Formats: sequence, structure tokens, C-alpha cells
Amino acid sequence: MAGQNGIGFLKRMFTPAGVTLAPQEVTIGDRFLSRDAQASVWVVERISSVDASSFPLVSLSREGRPDLKKIVSIAVLQDGEDFRPAH
Repeated sequence: MAGQNGIGFLKRMFTPAGVTLAPQEVTIGDRFLSRDAQASVWVVERISSVDASSFPLVSLSREGRPDLKKIVSIAVLQDGEDFRPAH
């Protein structure tokens, strides 16, 4: 399983051509549906740029359960593998 996470990390960091992904327009209040077994909606609370990451980090809270939080790279929201926009 650790190998799968490493591959997912690399997929998120680079496109097939080896070019870094461009930032996506993500704003506070945007909603994303998780693609896991317990599909849930996550709301963007904060977007932060940090020196340790080449992508901004996005703080999410679960809709209806504001006590549940996630922090993901904007690349995770971009690739559509784990989250997709909720309409």
C-alpha cells in the first residue's frame, strides 16, 4: 500500500509530460465530493501557501460535521482521483 501512495504522490506532482500542474481556481466555500466508500462533501475553509510545498494547501471541513477536517494539496483536488467538484 505504501508503494501506491508514492505513485499517487508522483502523479499529483507531475503531469505525464513531467510538467508541474498549474494551480486550479479553488476558492473558500467551494464544495468537493470525496470519491471514497463513504462519499461525503467537503467544503474549502482556507487556502495556504507554505514554503515546504510547491502547491497551496487546502483546509477542508466535512459538510454537516465541521469537527472533521482534512488538509490536502491543491493538486489532490485538481487530479480528480480523490475528489470531484460537488454541484
